[in-house]
Amino acid sequence: MIGVATRIFCGLAFAGLLFGYSPEASAQKVVDQILALVNDDIVARTDLLWSIALDSKAPSPAGPVSSDLLKQKLEVMIDQRLVAQEAARVPSAELTQDEVDKKRTELIRSFKSEAEFRQRVESVGLTPDRIDDLIRERILIDRFVDFRFRSFVLVTEPEIQKYYDETLVPKVRAAGQVPPPIEKVSDDIGALLKQEKINQEIDRWLNTVRQRADIVQLAEP
Repeated sequence: MIGVATRIFCGLAFAGLLFGYSPEASAQKVVDQILALVNDDIVARTDLLWSIALDSKAPSPAGPVSSDLLKQKLEVMIDQRLVAQEAARVPSAELTQDEVDKKRTELIRSFKSEAEFRQRVESVGLTPDRIDDLIRERILIDRFVDFRFRSFVLVTEPEIQKYYDETLVPKVRAAGQVPPPIEKVSDDIGALLKQEKINQEIDRWLNTVRQRADIVQLAEP
């Protein structure tokens, strides 16, 4: 089963987390289908399509989108909305345009080509300005995760050694290859184990946040 944190924080599958007011967005919500309320914040069908468009691992939103994928994205959007609400309560340094440009470049590079990226976002009406707004919100979420979780998670040398002995070495040997010395892969193993721990902490935290949140699903996606 894929964890909550894995669904949210792998890649850039995010959309609709705007804190600021936009007349264009407001007008769109009027004709859009409202699917859920998360502490009175709206999650609409368009938010799901934006999320799919910005997810390089998801099928193109220009074609038929399965109900299973839409249901999965609705759960992702609810969790993202909860994280965004918590992130908004934490003081944060002013975002720079360089940060936004860097994150946008990373997003585009996650697709096969820039042309594919442009085709996907245009098919769901995402403008460059709207994309940058979503990227700013993602950066704030990343900062919140670093502040709330990453700085408190530690990986020990015995944990790295155990992963090397019990997971990496058997997997490499099963592929008919020679395992690299642990010194060459310890940093990568440590980063992997740290991210797994962070995801576990986020899962536990989100489960608690969901219990006290006011979440109302109004329609099937």
